[in-house]
Amino acid sequence: MHPYSTAAFRASVIQGVEVAARQGLDTVVLTTGGRTEKFVMRELPELAQLCFVQMGDFLKYALDTSVKQGIRHVVIGGMVGKLTKMAQGETITHAGRNPVDTDLVADIAATVGAPPNLCAEIRAAETARFGAEQMEQLGLAQAFHYELGRRVIATLASRYPNKFTLRVLICDFEGNKLVEVKQSDG
Repeated sequence: MHPYSTAAFRASVIQGVEVAARQGLDTVVLTTGGRTEKFVMRELPELAQLCFVQMGDFLKYALDTSVKQGIRHVVIGGMVGKLTKMAQGETITHAGRNPVDTDLVADIAATVGAPPNLCAEIRAAETARFGAEQMEQLGLAQAFHYELGRRVIATLASRYPNKFTLRVLICDFEGNKLVEVKQSDG
């Protein structure tokens, strides 16, 4: 259950990171919603419950608070849409704020070997999910999501240089693991 107001939700995200830090934890796992939280909890059973913070759309507040609190390791759990927004540099990832950059989705598809005509379709689409579904049909889903995770890390590491290590866990819409990307993977 989440607070109803935006301000209250944002405050709960900040508080979640602060509580983890006060308990001496050096890792937070930031998720975009309930499905991604369940997914990362299954993937990372060794972590304390307090490490997991549903940040929703409030990436900026979660990361700024992580820096302020001296958190050394940040794990982000997400799906293609919100992760594309992170890769494109959005720090508030709400669907209504800014559209998904389908040029970025098409560029990632091209990078992993999608044909130019399909990249043009992806560019013209309205959702990142369309691109992910096309990559699945081509058998390129793993490569596509790995490259997406790599770009999320590159974007966030440039905004928060040497502040924490980053790891991205990506799941599909049923909560099944697609890929995991670590900052050290390059």
